[in-house]
Amino acid sequence: MKVTSREMVLGWMTACVILFALSFWVCLPKIKVWKELTDKRKAVTSRIEVAEKLVAQRGEWEKRLQEVAMKLTKYPAEQDVIADYLKILETIVKDNSVTLSKRQPQKEKKHNEVYELAIDCTWESDLGSLVHFLYALEQQKVTVDIDDLSVSLVAGGKGRLKGNFALICLYTRKGQPASPPAANVPPKIPPASPRKK
Repeated sequence: MKVTSREMVLGWMTACVILFALSFWVCLPKIKVWKELTDKRKAVTSRIEVAEKLVAQRGEWEKRLQEVAMKLTKYPAEQDVIADYLKILETIVKDNSVTLSKRQPQKEKKHNEVYELAIDCTWESDLGSLVHFLYALEQQKVTVDIDDLSVSLVAGGKGRLKGNFALICLYTRKGQPASPPAANVPPKIPPASPRKK
């Protein structure tokens, strides 16, 4: 049986199509894996660059941490600080025409040598009074911050706003200095004692 040139060309074309389809079927998953690896490599490279920048700025961050640690108010170990912070809050609220309908102190939390007290508040005022209130908080000699501030319009009240916020108060206790955490230094291992024979 003689194979014509036309049959040979068709056979070669069929073989090429089958070979191409098999290559595509085999290589497609590998291409997806290669693309995922490339994306992961880019993400890791980016994280390494950010980490290197942070390590290079370590001295600056430690200096800023020391400055904040020096500003923290120190209270005796057994003193309840809620009354002090509520008094500061009430004074600022009164001076800036902000109405607080709720003041709910949370339980004190300890983070290493720093203590945190959150006071959940519901407020109402106009925009100008709110801005003055936030500025007055920033000027206090104690370390406080506003967290989760929400703002919405009062129904039917022209220019009146209302919302919630958490006043975060940070401080230390006397006898427990606020200092930055020590660098990761491995613990000293005592020399091994000689074994008895």
